[in-house]
Amino acid sequence: MTYVVMNMLQFQPAWLRLDRSERARVWETVKALAARDEGIRLRWFDAEAFCADYSDILFVETEDLSGYYMFWEAVRDTELFSVPYVEVKQIAIGVEDGFAAYDRAVAEQGQVTSE
Repeated sequence: MTYVVMNMLQFQPAWLRLDRSERARVWETVKALAARDEGIRLRWFDAEAFCADYSDILFVETEDLSGYYMFWEAVRDTELFSVPYVEVKQIAIGVEDGFAAYDRAVAEQGQVTSE
């Protein structure tokens, strides 16, 4: 099963004061933490032009929620959170094609689903 964790983030003025090369260095630190676990895949989306509640969305894809948790704990130990450069506004999780996995499990058990 593939899980997608959507981390809605609000970057702080301290982040915006950094020059872009410094921002890139911090982002490389986060990517390096994800690379320690080959099951963690990151996708970054800017949202500030479309949403007032948060500025960015970090999508983390994984098959292992324990690995995600360890990754997130490591990220919390970086300057991203210690300065802080970012505030977590919301976290949402979803299961890719969860309905299909459920249907397969039910079929394997010989049960009938109601529609």
